[in-house]
Amino acid sequence: MKKKSFTLEIPERLMNQLEAIAKASESKIDEVILQTLRQGMPPSLKEIPGKFHNDLLSLNALGDLELWDVIAEPQKKVKSKKEKEDASELEHFGSMRRAYAFSLLKWRGHPIPSPAEFIFN
Repeated sequence: MKKKSFTLEIPERLMNQLEAIAKASESKIDEVILQTLRQGMPPSLKEIPGKFHNDLLSLNALGDLELWDVIAEPQKKVKSKKEKEDASELEHFGSMRRAYAFSLLKWRGHPIPSPAEFIFN
């Protein structure tokens, strides 16, 4: 894997936390920081069909309330024969869109309800 270096100033309090985690886990500080970055990033679109990338990435420009609106959007009703043929793909895209919106909200620091809390409340 190709690597690039980057210099970053980290607040002392945060650096102390990272160092404590590295010491407790007997890991290098670099490994702890990389793991923290990986876990904190929005999901990769690597496994998502390319035709959906722009639509999903555009969610990054939305505000938090708009992302909650995306999550709350009702499933679209299928009416025509053409829509029925595309219904499965549209349903999967709607699910991907909501999941990506959830991940962005989590990344922005919002508590995310469990699936049961979200569905049954």
